[in-house]
Amino acid sequence: MVNVSSLISLEALKNCSPELQQKFRSDTITEEELVGLMNKFVEDAKKGVHAKEGWPNSAYGVSKIGLTVLSRIQARKLNEERRRDKILLNACCPGWVRTDMAGPKAPKSPEEGAETPVYLALLPPDAEGPHGQFVQDKEVVRW
Repeated sequence: MVNVSSLISLEALKNCSPELQQKFRSDTITEEELVGLMNKFVEDAKKGVHAKEGWPNSAYGVSKIGLTVLSRIQARKLNEERRRDKILLNACCPGWVRTDMAGPKAPKSPEEGAETPVYLALLPPDAEGPHGQFVQDKEVVRW
Protein backbone atom coordinates (compact mmCIF):
# COMPACT_ATOMS: atom_id res chain seq x y z
CA MET A 1 0.00 0.00 0.00
CA VAL A 2 1.28 3.43 -0.89
CA ASN A 3 0.12 6.77 0.48
CA VAL A 4 1.31 9.77 -1.51
CA SER A 5 2.49 12.38 0.96
CA SER A 6 5.10 15.10 0.47
CA LEU A 7 8.53 16.15 1.62
CA ILE A 8 6.67 19.22 2.85
CA SER A 9 5.57 17.01 5.77
CA LEU A 10 9.16 16.91 7.02
CA GLU A 11 9.60 20.65 6.62
CA ALA A 12 6.33 21.29 8.44
CA LEU A 13 7.34 18.85 11.17
CA LYS A 14 10.61 20.76 11.70
CA ASN A 15 8.54 23.92 12.15
CA CYS A 16 6.38 22.36 14.88
CA SER A 17 7.20 22.87 18.54
CA PRO A 18 9.46 20.21 20.09
CA GLU A 19 6.42 18.88 21.99
CA LEU A 20 4.41 18.40 18.78
CA GLN A 21 7.41 16.89 17.01
CA GLN A 22 7.74 14.34 19.80
CA LYS A 23 4.05 13.43 19.56
CA PHE A 24 4.15 13.06 15.76
CA ARG A 25 7.35 11.00 15.85
CA SER A 26 6.10 8.70 18.61
CA ASP A 27 6.17 4.99 17.80
CA THR A 28 3.07 4.52 19.93
CA ILE A 29 0.79 7.33 18.69
CA THR A 30 -2.74 6.06 17.98
CA GLU A 31 -5.19 7.04 15.26
CA GLU A 32 -7.36 8.65 17.92
CA GLU A 33 -4.44 10.75 19.18
CA LEU A 34 -3.57 11.75 15.61
CA VAL A 35 -7.17 12.77 14.88
CA GLY A 36 -7.14 14.81 18.10
CA LEU A 37 -3.96 16.60 17.01
CA MET A 38 -5.34 17.30 13.53
CA ASN A 39 -8.56 18.68 15.03
CA LYS A 40 -6.53 20.83 17.44
CA PHE A 41 -4.63 22.33 14.52
CA VAL A 42 -7.90 23.19 12.75
CA GLU A 43 -9.33 24.81 15.88
CA ASP A 44 -6.09 26.66 16.65
CA ALA A 45 -5.91 27.92 13.05
CA LYS A 46 -9.55 29.09 13.17
CA LYS A 47 -8.77 31.03 16.36
CA GLY A 48 -5.56 32.44 14.87
CA VAL A 49 -3.44 30.95 17.66
CA HIS A 50 -1.80 28.07 15.77
CA ALA A 51 1.67 29.66 15.77
CA LYS A 52 1.46 30.36 19.50
CA GLU A 53 0.41 26.73 20.03
CA GLY A 54 3.50 25.44 18.21
CA TRP A 55 2.08 24.71 14.76
CA PRO A 56 3.71 25.63 11.44
CA ASN A 57 2.05 28.16 9.18
CA SER A 58 1.05 25.63 6.51
CA ALA A 59 -2.25 23.77 6.48
CA TYR A 60 -0.96 21.73 3.53
CA GLY A 61 2.16 20.81 5.49
CA VAL A 62 0.15 19.76 8.54
CA SER A 63 -2.17 17.69 6.35
CA LYS A 64 0.87 15.85 4.98
CA ILE A 65 2.22 15.32 8.51
CA GLY A 66 -1.12 13.72 9.30
CA LEU A 67 -0.98 11.46 6.25
CA THR A 68 2.60 10.38 6.93
CA VAL A 69 1.90 9.66 10.60
CA LEU A 70 -1.29 7.78 9.69
CA SER A 71 0.77 5.65 7.31
CA ARG A 72 3.18 4.79 10.12
CA ILE A 73 0.26 3.91 12.43
CA GLN A 74 -1.37 1.72 9.79
CA ALA A 75 1.93 -0.06 9.08
CA ARG A 76 2.33 -0.76 12.78
CA LYS A 77 -1.22 -2.17 12.92
CA LEU A 78 -0.48 -4.42 9.94
CA ASN A 79 2.55 -5.76 11.83
CA GLU A 80 0.41 -6.46 14.87
CA GLU A 81 -2.69 -7.86 13.20
CA ARG A 82 -1.70 -9.25 9.80
CA ARG A 83 2.03 -9.96 9.87
CA ARG A 84 1.62 -13.23 7.95
CA ASP A 85 0.00 -11.40 5.03
CA LYS A 86 3.29 -9.54 4.39
CA ILE A 87 1.51 -6.32 3.44
CA LEU A 88 3.92 -3.40 3.15
CA LEU A 89 2.62 0.12 3.69
CA ASN A 90 4.61 3.30 3.17
CA ALA A 91 4.19 7.01 2.59
CA CYS A 92 6.17 8.62 -0.19
CA CYS A 93 6.96 11.89 -1.87
CA PRO A 94 6.72 11.98 -5.66
CA GLY A 95 8.77 15.17 -5.73
CA TRP A 96 7.86 18.50 -7.26
CA VAL A 97 5.87 17.40 -10.29
CA ARG A 98 4.49 19.48 -13.16
CA THR A 99 0.77 19.40 -12.43
CA ASP A 100 -2.05 21.92 -12.31
CA MET A 101 -1.31 22.36 -8.61
CA ALA A 102 2.50 22.58 -8.78
CA GLY A 103 2.68 24.53 -12.02
CA PRO A 104 4.82 24.32 -15.15
CA LYS A 105 8.14 25.19 -13.46
CA ALA A 106 8.27 21.97 -11.42
CA PRO A 107 11.32 19.91 -12.45
CA LYS A 108 9.70 16.47 -12.64
CA SER A 109 7.35 15.15 -15.29
CA PRO A 110 4.30 13.20 -14.11
CA GLU A 111 6.06 10.02 -15.24
CA GLU A 112 9.11 10.85 -13.12
CA GLY A 113 6.86 11.69 -10.18
CA ALA A 114 5.21 8.29 -10.48
CA GLU A 115 8.51 6.38 -10.19
CA THR A 116 8.65 6.12 -6.38
CA PRO A 117 4.95 5.34 -5.79
CA VAL A 118 5.04 2.68 -8.54
CA TYR A 119 8.31 1.26 -7.18
CA LEU A 120 6.69 0.87 -3.75
CA ALA A 121 3.46 -0.57 -5.17
CA LEU A 122 5.40 -3.19 -7.14
CA LEU A 123 7.76 -4.43 -4.43
CA PRO A 124 8.07 -8.21 -4.73
CA PRO A 125 5.68 -10.33 -2.60
CA ASP A 126 8.60 -11.60 -0.50
CA ALA A 127 10.05 -8.13 0.18
CA GLU A 128 10.73 -7.39 3.85
CA GLY A 129 10.63 -3.63 3.39
CA PRO A 130 10.51 -0.79 3.34
CA HIS A 131 7.52 -0.82 5.65
CA GLY A 132 6.12 2.04 7.72
CA GLN A 133 8.62 4.42 6.17
CA PHE A 134 8.69 7.73 4.34
CA VAL A 135 10.29 7.25 0.91
CA GLN A 136 11.54 9.74 -1.67
CA ASP A 137 13.43 8.92 -4.88
CA LYS A 138 13.16 5.22 -3.93
CA GLU A 139 15.14 5.87 -0.71
CA VAL A 140 13.95 5.83 2.89
CA VAL A 141 14.09 9.28 4.45
CA ARG A 142 14.36 9.54 8.23
CA TRP A 143 11.04 10.70 9.69
